[in-house]
Amino acid sequence: MTSMKDFADLDPAQQQFLQQVVLGGHVWGLRDAEGWALSPSAGDEDVLVFPLWSSEAAARACAGDDWAAYEPESVPLDELLEHWLPGMHQDGYLVGTDWDPSMEGVEVPPLELQADLEAMIIALDEDGALDAGTEERPKH
Repeated sequence: MTSMKDFADLDPAQQQFLQQVVLGGHVWGLRDAEGWALSPSAGDEDVLVFPLWSSEAAARACAGDDWAAYEPESVPLDELLEHWLPGMHQDGYLVGTDWDPSMEGVEVPPLELQADLEAMIIALDEDGALDAGTEERPKH
């Protein structure tokens, strides 16, 4: 049985991101007329990071400075898992999760994020948390 304690090794902010995304059923990115916001990795400027947030408000808070023209846009969780994260892996991107307005936060390989999200879905489903929020979750 998977449980929330299985996520104890993760950064608490990353745990919160995973739980909010699974319960909310989507992630948020920043997009303008030319495409999605990307940023160089803190660890390697040759690697691009695709930042994602667990809430529209958190994404909007980061739409300043170089990203002032960007608007939050949601991506359904099923699309993220089935298409986006495998595509980001193929493109060599990292994923930034719930960065703060100073652009600080976790950078994680896409397939690692995919595995963590899938594990969180199982853990929350077994704990009954997904059933409790089913009526509030958007249907895609």
